[in-house]
Amino acid sequence: MIYNFLSYMFYFFAVIAGYYASYGVLIQVFPEYGFFHILIGSVVTLMFFPIIPLYPAFTFGDWTPAVICYVSILIGVILSKQSKKSP
Repeated sequence: MIYNFLSYMFYFFAVIAGYYASYGVLIQVFPEYGFFHILIGSVVTLMFFPIIPLYPAFTFGDWTPAVICYVSILIGVILSKQSKKSP
């Protein structure tokens, strides 16, 4: 039970890192963004959150969101597999 909860927490950290990177991209593309831009950006971020942190990583050298996202997904998968093994 605790492994499953921790797994979801790490997946949540990965989504937050994706949103952080997505917000940076939103500010660059639409400097005067509104509610509609945030709504569409949120939907797109949920679909592509593992890919979005790669844009600031390769263009600006800001690897922090990408590392947090991918390490969190890795730990989440490991904990999910561990929860299936434990009673």
